[in-house]
Amino acid sequence: MEAIFNLIHNELQKGNDLELVSIVDSSGSAPRGSGAHMLIGAQGYLGGTIGGGSIEYKSISIAGELLANKVSELKHFNLLPNDDLGMLCGGKATVLYTFLNHEDTVTKDVFQQIVAKSDQHVEAWLLTKLVDETEATLGFYSEDTQFIGIDADMAYLTIKPNCWTADGATYFVEPISQSDKVYIYGAGHVAEALVPVLHNLNFYTVVLDDRTNLLTREHFATADELKLVDFSKDDLAQKLTAQDYGLVMTRSHEADYQMEVQLLNTPAFYLGIIGSRYKISKHARRLMDEEGFTKEEVARLHWPIGLDINAETPAEIAISIAGELIKERATQYQEVVDQKA
Repeated sequence: MEAIFNLIHNELQKGNDLELVSIVDSSGSAPRGSGAHMLIGAQGYLGGTIGGGSIEYKSISIAGELLANKVSELKHFNLLPNDDLGMLCGGKATVLYTFLNHEDTVTKDVFQQIVAKSDQHVEAWLLTKLVDETEATLGFYSEDTQFIGIDADMAYLTIKPNCWTADGATYFVEPISQSDKVYIYGAGHVAEALVPVLHNLNFYTVVLDDRTNLLTREHFATADELKLVDFSKDDLAQKLTAQDYGLVMTRSHEADYQMEVQLLNTPAFYLGIIGSRYKISKHARRLMDEEGFTKEEVARLHWPIGLDINAETPAEIAISIAGELIKERATQYQEVVDQKA
């Protein structure tokens, strides 16, 4: 997502009009869910995807025509063999085609803010309002900017995209940046394999270790932050919020244990520990006997970390961990949506 918004910002600065293609609603077995994007310019496809296949092929053509006419549109597709696109998915998709005028100052300001807030890793949302089925205006919200271009009920600003109608207009709002971070305690082989995978999944990663030879950009080119720490002295979990993830994989069982203690005293959403079942059993007993944690509190720790796919190598373990984080993030997102409903 960040890449396509950077592309939009750059193209607008160059003086190019664009058509942004977005999935705003889907059901059944649609190829992509709400929030998927594709960008079309005067020369055709520029980047992104809304799932491939017939719906994407058709949307490239539709977006090209809309761009030539400088208009926006909302279209509904049935993804069935005998319907609109002859697809076998069996679902439905609503696609918003938004014309982006490079001369519109609000549009340019919105995407400038999106790029800035993504870099700062703070909560921010993109809003779109479609009137008369052809005229779209854009808006933006973050805590420091407040609403730009479009106002909306704060209840719609969730960590999942929202689409609704009001007063004859269609609104679409989606998060473009969130504040959750993945704190990885330990810069060994598993962490080195894990960080690039999480980067491609839009997780913000912070790697912490006491080994200067490992905590380098050569080993962690895609990490968002690298922090040199002292596991025996520093309080390394104090910044974790209820949206954050803490992953423990230091070089020392004792350092792992101390991090477990620290992390259990935070509201962090997800806590994962790497290690053998013997180590886990021993640490669980210590946490209850020596630290006074209850069985329910210790159960917050996901150990051994990762999905059970019989992973053995660092690369395989990284995939199993990433898979579990995807699952947990989706659960978190759905819980927030359910609470807002």
